[in-house]
Amino acid sequence: MAGVVHLLKNGEERLIYAVEKSRIPLSVAMQIASADEDGLQRALCEAYEDKTLRGRKLLTVRRIIELRKANGKNCTQGVRRKHEPLASAEALVRVYRQEADRQKLLVKRSQLTENRLLFIVSALKKVFGDENFVTLLRAEELHTLPAYLAERIQICEKA
Repeated sequence: MAGVVHLLKNGEERLIYAVEKSRIPLSVAMQIASADEDGLQRALCEAYEDKTLRGRKLLTVRRIIELRKANGKNCTQGVRRKHEPLASAEALVRVYRQEADRQKLLVKRSQLTENRLLFIVSALKKVFGDENFVTLLRAEELHTLPAYLAERIQICEKA
């Protein structure tokens, strides 16, 4: 009971709701409520290691943490309270910039991944162009490749 009172005093409505619905244990909710960013990661790791959080419960906690970061502790679930002002122009600009930064980061990550894949394909083409290497693979009975990979590096199977 003291744990729920502590969560109420700290305005942790999302965590209280999750505990009430048995989606997360109260002990984990208490750790989340009192932890900073590093502490959150440690708490999640500890809960996973001692098997308190597994599968769906772990995903639920991660979703709650992300919602807390984005929207704060309270869960208004889309209903604006009377004492909350409408979104200001500054707030809208801030959200827009955050989203633009997030998308720029996503584009950079995808470009990096594409470059790595191109490097791997190039390396595979070079390695499979060496007849001695191909002979070695056949001797070790490793001469088959998945069809999509063989197509990508344009290797013709020699029968």
